[in-house]
Amino acid sequence: MKRSTKYNRAVIIFGLSLAILIPPVKAQSPHPQEPRAQTTIRLDTDLVTVEVTATDRAGNYVRDLRAEDFKILEDGRPQKIDFFAMADEAVLSRPLAVVFALDISGSIKPDETVTLRQAAAKFTALMNGASVFAALAFNQEVKIYQDFTADQRKIERAFERMDQFGGSTRIYDALDRAIMMLSRRTAHARGRCPRRVVIVITDGFDSSSVIDRRELVRRACAAGATIYSITLPSYMFSPTQVVARVMTPLEATSIVEQTGGRDFPADARDFTPVFKALAEEIRSSYALSYYPQVRDGQYHALQVTTLRAGVQLRANRTGYLAPQK
Repeated sequence: MKRSTKYNRAVIIFGLSLAILIPPVKAQSPHPQEPRAQTTIRLDTDLVTVEVTATDRAGNYVRDLRAEDFKILEDGRPQKIDFFAMADEAVLSRPLAVVFALDISGSIKPDETVTLRQAAAKFTALMNGASVFAALAFNQEVKIYQDFTADQRKIERAFERMDQFGGSTRIYDALDRAIMMLSRRTAHARGRCPRRVVIVITDGFDSSSVIDRRELVRRACAAGATIYSITLPSYMFSPTQVVARVMTPLEATSIVEQTGGRDFPADARDFTPVFKALAEEIRSSYALSYYPQVRDGQYHALQVTTLRAGVQLRANRTGYLAPQK
């Protein structure tokens, strides 16, 4: 039977770029073919990928789901899952493109950046496998201290240079800049599509951002970026004189949750447990990909569900911008 065009496209992208499924293997085709660089780029652009984290009712990660346990809906219509992968908790099989965004408006004291720098260094070491990292800082301004690099020492030096503390806070504008950086990074590391992540370290109180928050979420969804926040908690006394943690404006907006991320409350004296928990989160994700049926250049709603009872899902995007014909 003659194979369909869609099937051939799936075979081509799987064979040439291995964009989603697995790390590259050291095997060669017995029948080498002429390279099709132009075709590969076009097909990889078409592919829609959704990053999903699954947990049970107790919040434990669920790591044994299969492709048939998921359903992707585009504008309410089921889609065929063309590629499926579960990140191995012991080995990071997909590279990351990570932007660290540090609040230097006064939320973190200069001496606390030493602890933060050490914890971030351990995190970058854990997230190996052709991953790249960038760093920016923000107060009343947003400044990039290090563009994407695989050199861990450059990230450490970037944190060292973040020493101008004080001023107002532009959290949402900083997130927008980080998403823009990830969007512009189109190159794939060793033929594999990187997972795009923003890690913002802040007290969660914005005072001077100009970007609309709904637009920020839309841009994050379009870029396929997941935002994680490491929040330095603020506290207040309740009527019973019990010290209670205050929900921050960043948490109240649900921006982090709408991109499939989560907040990690931090003790500024030791960021190491937070970064370890974040590493476990990233290693416990699923990647679901499909080829869209339409190429109309319009925005389409996405929803991921599971047939497994008692499992809750967090997806990194609620929609995507379809390619143009």
